[in-house]
Amino acid sequence: MTNKDNSIVTPVQEFIFARHSKMVGRVLDQVEAALPEGNQCEKVKKLIQNILYDFRNEMLDLNVKNLSNTKQSS
Repeated sequence: MTNKDNSIVTPVQEFIFARHSKMVGRVLDQVEAALPEGNQCEKVKKLIQNILYDFRNEMLDLNVKNLSNTKQSS
């Protein structure tokens, strides 16, 4: 039976949120260090954020569907 209540955050989802947040911060810090301040830097950061958050949402979706717990052969 699958829990359809999206307001309940599982420990695995919490872990994904925390790791993802740290990773996004580190990536954006590197972008800021590499590019001069301005409109172009902000646009690049926004594009990168979109890709990273799409990936995070895919990982959360996989977790909800229990695809992350597939059986592995020994």
